[in-house]
Amino acid sequence: MKVSEEVVKKVCNEVISQVERASSIINHLREFGRKSEVDELDKIDINKPIRDVFTLLGQQLRVREIEVKLELDDNLPPILGVPNRLEQVFLNLVMNARDAILEKKEIMVNGDFHPCITIRSYCEGDKIVVDVIDNGIGIPEEVKDRIFEPFFTTKEVGKGTGLGLSISYGIVKDYGGSIQIESTGKEGTTFRITFPVADK
Repeated sequence: MKVSEEVVKKVCNEVISQVERASSIINHLREFGRKSEVDELDKIDINKPIRDVFTLLGQQLRVREIEVKLELDDNLPPILGVPNRLEQVFLNLVMNARDAILEKKEIMVNGDFHPCITIRSYCEGDKIVVDVIDNGIGIPEEVKDRIFEPFFTTKEVGKGTGLGLSISYGIVKDYGGSIQIESTGKEGTTFRITFPVADK
């Protein structure tokens, strides 16, 4: 069977597009994995590591039909930090949000549920605030105070190391920030991260 030139061209273009996408992700992972020290802090736009997370997770969330809303203020002053370390923080939070949503989907097969992760960045006085909000299963009240402990996890055996939030907490503290949790029943969770504005 002869394949038309148009079909061949379309397939070639798709292959090239996927190769370029894979190359971009590999390069991004190399940068993400680069070791950084606390004394390498630089003035950065907090929105950049947030957007970079979706280079890695965007397609995965789309496949799972999880909507992502980025409500980012593009006029924020910089904070002091290291982009790939902050990306690690937001990657952990988004992956936790994804898992909480998937867990809720399992128990709401016949319910009206629109999975969504919202990330907001805004200025509050002399602080930069980022809210990572999901409408997943929520965090039980009795474990909220332990959520940042090393090796503590509410996930099934083999599905979590219990280190993601502990590492994220340490990174945020290294940059003079704070991280808080708001979670009500099974209505979802908000992680609120606050950083001081970099000195001018």
